[in-house]
Parts: sequence; structure tokens; C-alpha cells
Amino acid sequence: MGTDYGYANARVRAMKSYLFRRPFYEKLLQMATLQDMTTTLAKTPYARDIDEAMIKYSGIRGFDEALRMNTMRTFRKILKFVDSDGRELVDILVGRWDVSNIKTILRGKNIGASTEDIVTSLIPAGELDEITLRELAGQLDVRSCIDLMATWRLPYASALTEAFPEYTKRRNMTSLELALDKTYYEDAFSRLKRNSMNVSLVREILRREIDLTNIMTVLRVIKDEIEPKQAKRFLLEGGKEFDMERLESLLKEASIEDVVFKLKTSSYGRVLESHMNDYFESGSLVRIERSLEETAVRRGIAMFRADPLSIAMIIGYIWAKYNEIINLRVIARSKMVGMPEDKTREALILA
Repeated sequence: MGTDYGYANARVRAMKSYLFRRPFYEKLLQMATLQDMTTTLAKTPYARDIDEAMIKYSGIRGFDEALRMNTMRTFRKILKFVDSDGRELVDILVGRWDVSNIKTILRGKNIGASTEDIVTSLIPAGELDEITLRELAGQLDVRSCIDLMATWRLPYASALTEAFPEYTKRRNMTSLELALDKTYYEDAFSRLKRNSMNVSLVREILRREIDLTNIMTVLRVIKDEIEPKQAKRFLLEGGKEFDMERLESLLKEASIEDVVFKLKTSSYGRVLESHMNDYFESGSLVRIERSLEETAVRRGIAMFRADPLSIAMIIGYIWAKYNEIINLRVIARSKMVGMPEDKTREALILA
């Protein structure tokens, strides 16, 4: 099997016991203000982070800062539990947050968002630390961000530079985001060539992520009526359930409804079908995308129940912790805008 995860899993199992469960979220939902929520979190394992963050900031900015600090501390702690082989696998898993953070920064620059607005949306859980991300978020525009990444020789800079001319034509983020995804998965799979149970588990998670990304890509290009030949380049290779031939055939379908029908027998069929009425009523893919994200989260968290001597426990914890952070941010923002409790509850993933 390679690395012995017995010690690491024992530590992570202890950390798992502190993750929030449904009753605690229900308690937070019933609170009237963000301040009430912050005060309550200050009596949990987030206490240190709340105290330190609120010295620097107040309100939602301080709350977000506390979540970022806690996330960084948590994942760095996990890295201390594993040897070099295990550390590489964990680095690959949390690398998805580097991609997500870069996307957030570029999207913010694309619409002219302020540095602080962008920073509050970041979760520095990968290799790019808060200082690096804040420096990127402080750049003037998309071009400046990419140039700075090139100066720093970040692994994503080359692909973004190559995709930039296409972005400038319509200021459409698709080409840049695809470049980021391709770079991340190509690099990850190049580091996952050896044969072991733990490598296979990580590879499996990544292949399922690619499937979900490709499904959403197909739905978006069908909705936007992009020609199949043009849309083909937006697909990622390496998925588990859908090879390129099947994906290209889906691109030729006439409507979202036809695509969902063709995917009826797939492991995502039930999820897609359950939200078709939402799509017909709103014309938006948001609910479908959120449900697919929920599928990914639940499958990731389910790794807790896999081999207790493998990296599965760590994979499950990473997904569960990520979900906890997202849930807390959703509830916090609902307090800020006065969102009804039932609507907020719908937006949570209570695994």
C-alpha cells in the first residue's frame, strides 16, 4: 500500500469529531444577526481564528478572515501528519483550491471588483498562500494578474498567457478557466502514475471531478448554442464515466432536455432529472450546477467509510471541511441580506 496512514487517520478522525453537524447549523440558522453567529462560533474550535480576525477587521470581513485562517491552519496541520508521499497526494487534492482562487481573482478583475471584495471570496487552502493571493487580487486587470504569475513562474501562467488572446476577443472567461483546469489535471495525473491503493483513490476523485466539469460544460454550450466543433475544445480528458466520444455526441443534442435524457442511465441521471423543472421555469442552470456540486461533496465525504488504513479518511475530511466552510459562508451572507431561513437551508449541503 505504500504510506502507512494509521497515525494520520487517527489524528484526522479526532479532527472529524469537531466538524459541525445538522443541529448546530439549525442553531445558526435561527440566529438573528451575523454578530450572534460570530459570538457562537467563538465558543467552538474557531475561537482562536475569530479572536485574531476580529482584531483586524469587523463584520463580514472579519468573519471571512476567520474562516480563511482556520482553513489554512487545518490543512497545514494535516500535512504534518503524513510523510513525503502522503504530502504530495494531499497537495494534489488541495491544489483544486489554487485553481478556484485564481478563477475567483480573474473573474473579479474581469468585472472590475475591488481587491477587498475579491479577497473575501478566497479560501487559501492550497499552495498559494494569502499574501500571494492578495497580491494577485491587487493587480489592475486580468492581464496584470497573468503577467505577475508569469514573473513568479507559477505553473498556471504559461497556459493563461496562451489563452489570453482568445479571452480578449469577447472578454469571456471560459478560455482562461479551461486553461486552468487543464493545467491542474494534467499536472495532477502526471504525478499519479505509480500504482498503489492511495494513488488510485486520489486519481478516482479527480476523474469524477472531470466528469462533473464536463457535464456542466456540455449543458452550458448547448444552452448558449455553441457549435459542437467549437465546443469540443472546452472538454477535459480523463473522466471516469464519460469518454470524449460520448461527450462529443452529447454536444450534438438539440436541447438541455435531450442531453439530460441521454444521461438518464448515468450515475448523475437522477440529479439532473430532479432539477429540470427548475431549469424550465428559470432558464438558469444554477440549481443543476449546485446539485452536481452537492453530488461531488457527498461522494468526497463518503470516503470516510472507505479503507481506514488508506488516504480515504483524509480525502473525506478535506471534502467535509470544505463543505463546512462553504455552509458557514452561506449562512453568514444570509444574515447580511436578510434571506429567509428556508431559502438559506436549501443552499446548504448537510451531509
